[in-house]
Amino acid sequence: MIKIVDMSYSNRIKFGFQLLLFFIGFESLAQKNYSALVQPVYSGNESTALSIYDTSPESPDGKYICFIKYPAIAQGGHLAPPVRAEVMLKNRETGKIFKVKDVYCNNHNGANALWINDSLVAFQTNHFKDFEIYNVHSQKSEFGIIDGELGHKSFGNVIFYSKCNARLLIPDNSRTPYKPQEEGFFSLDCLTGKSKQFIKQSEIIAAFMKQNKKVTDNETKILHLEPNSSNTKIMFDYRYRSENGTSWHDMHGIVSDDGSDPTWVKVRPMHVVWFDDETMFGVDTEDSKKRIFQYDLTGKKLEILGGTSTHVGVSPDRKWYIGESDFYKAEADGFTRVYLYKRGQTSPYALLAEWKNSKITWEWVAHVNPSFSYDGKRAYFIRASTNEDKFEAVSMELPEFD
Repeated sequence: MIKIVDMSYSNRIKFGFQLLLFFIGFESLAQKNYSALVQPVYSGNESTALSIYDTSPESPDGKYICFIKYPAIAQGGHLAPPVRAEVMLKNRETGKIFKVKDVYCNNHNGANALWINDSLVAFQTNHFKDFEIYNVHSQKSEFGIIDGELGHKSFGNVIFYSKCNARLLIPDNSRTPYKPQEEGFFSLDCLTGKSKQFIKQSEIIAAFMKQNKKVTDNETKILHLEPNSSNTKIMFDYRYRSENGTSWHDMHGIVSDDGSDPTWVKVRPMHVVWFDDETMFGVDTEDSKKRIFQYDLTGKKLEILGGTSTHVGVSPDRKWYIGESDFYKAEADGFTRVYLYKRGQTSPYALLAEWKNSKITWEWVAHVNPSFSYDGKRAYFIRASTNEDKFEAVSMELPEFD
């Protein structure tokens, strides 16, 4: 018990301040520091990257890690010209690393690699233009080069991808555009190689214009396709240019796997992904602290999941969240920090990493892009170096949680 004896007003103020510092210090001890557990995926001098946030670089059986190696990183942000990079595979048991293929991409999301099953991994080969599916056991391409931009995640040996001229022509406007009827969403059976278009882009535009009178058909980008785990619904980003051509408007949509019911989600969380088959989660940009929330498919908030973040990865059991802060910038002291959050708690459970290099992480968009392994035992993300312009893919074995 703390006993407060009679003292002057100034001494009482001083004592109260000391008491406050004591409890602040006690609270800070509650945050664990796991940064010593974080290890580079690759030990060379080159920069390395993973895929987009919440897409695990580890194969479902845990045998391999897919990452991107950059002989020279891209000088710039989202629209930086693509550079030559290398798709790499690492055997987790032996540590052996081997090169799969040269590709072209910038720093943002690497080659969008995603695992389809224990044997197959897909990745972009030429920045928004096309992709390939590689068999790690036969060490061969399954179906050759396929036109289109990969979505994120795969379930049931199916992947979803898009064709969109506004995306195709970003890095190189001399590329041959798709025919208008070719633009849209596609699914690919990765066991047979059969693909089908299940909705045209023109149908999505028409549906969104009907649902929101502000939407124009001036210029439209469709991207970031992500199926729910049963492949019955696909989320996507929808962006259209204003009539005067000076700005882009970001929207979010959901469509059924047969192309029916393309729907505009009125409240768009940032960096939204599926929470389960019928709800989603992401960063609430209208929240002053930019925290992580769960939403229903109309955009109604259901539950607060974690604290301030930008990109978020979630454990398979939905109990743990990894994100970097502040929101699209470093914290006030200049550090970018990666935090682990326990579901429902807005104060970090643990610090995973910190560095000072806003140019690499925020300006040149080598984003943290956190994720978990399929069994939830390991975490992955990208960290930058404080001392040089370099970023690296890292992993950590997660301890037993409280």
